[in-house]
Amino acid sequence: MSIDARAQDVWQRLTQSGAVSGDAPDIDDDTPWYLAGLIGVSAWVAALFFFGFFLALFDDLYRQPALAFPMGAGCCAVAWLLLRVARGRDFIEQFAIATSLVGQLLIGMAFFEWGDRPGSNDHWRVVWLGVGSVAATMYAIGRLPMHRFLCGAIVAAALLAICIVDNDEVKYFAIPLLAWAMFVAWWRSAGHDRLAVALPPLAWALGLVLLLSIWTIARIGGLGPGRMEPPDHLILIADALVVPLLLLCAYWLCSRQSALGARDRVLVLAFAAGFALLLWRAPGVSIGITLALIGFALYRPALLAVGLLGTAAYLFDYYYHLQLTLLEKSGWLAAAGAAVLAVRWAHVRFAGRAAT
Repeated sequence: MSIDARAQDVWQRLTQSGAVSGDAPDIDDDTPWYLAGLIGVSAWVAALFFFGFFLALFDDLYRQPALAFPMGAGCCAVAWLLLRVARGRDFIEQFAIATSLVGQLLIGMAFFEWGDRPGSNDHWRVVWLGVGSVAATMYAIGRLPMHRFLCGAIVAAALLAICIVDNDEVKYFAIPLLAWAMFVAWWRSAGHDRLAVALPPLAWALGLVLLLSIWTIARIGGLGPGRMEPPDHLILIADALVVPLLLLCAYWLCSRQSALGARDRVLVLAFAAGFALLLWRAPGVSIGITLALIGFALYRPALLAVGLLGTAAYLFDYYYHLQLTLLEKSGWLAAAGAAVLAVRWAHVRFAGRAAT
């Protein structure tokens, strides 16, 4: 079971002081895991029946924004009240999360009908702007980490959708926008105030939506390494915006590791710069490495694992889908591997000399 915001604040301060490391432990309420899982599933089933009741009671509810919006707002209000009184009760927590999502879905239906010129870019921007705003509001008032993660995923998806449905000059910058927003959220989560405590679910959501968007939506929209059209100056600029992100993560990691010497810091920054420049046309690889570095800097093994898995997946994607010849791709990958081995050799050599 997740802990509340106050306990997260205490754990964050202990982490910053060096007394503990890693994620905060869950509260042990002596409830067996299988029973807690069944309670959670039952809450979601109850919420789905609750949504089905609305659909059965009102025909074509999705075409009646005058009904859908107040019902959605009511569901969100009920979810907020339930989240405030849940206090570790599994059924109430899960039911509140599901009810919040139902309310946001109903409000999204209302925005879809209220938008002008259905099917146009302006219409979809209005829809996603409204959906993202509601999700951001629910994120702020609902303090349960799982609820905040789901709302954060909706916010991230809305930002991505707003960029994609726009003209060609904007859609290529969707990936860098999400990447920088994710880095800022993780960097800010290392602080000591309440805002830092509230940001990790959003940072997780931004990172996962970013990885999935490069693999699926970005490929369809011509954003990722599988783009079908030849690169132009906008695509090159968008890919280049991801390069300094990896350098900043490496610098941040070095600043948090007081045990690193000057040579080690230089080698880490050199590795980050070389790797980012060699594979800058495959932004998914750089973003995967960025997630891994953030996970290592913040002592989050799960984030480190996600970053490494993402890096491996996008190396595979880079090799098989980028519009380059096999010889060119092999050359770039060989150069990147040689650079990694060179940095490793230099690290071992200089570390050995420093030890002697």
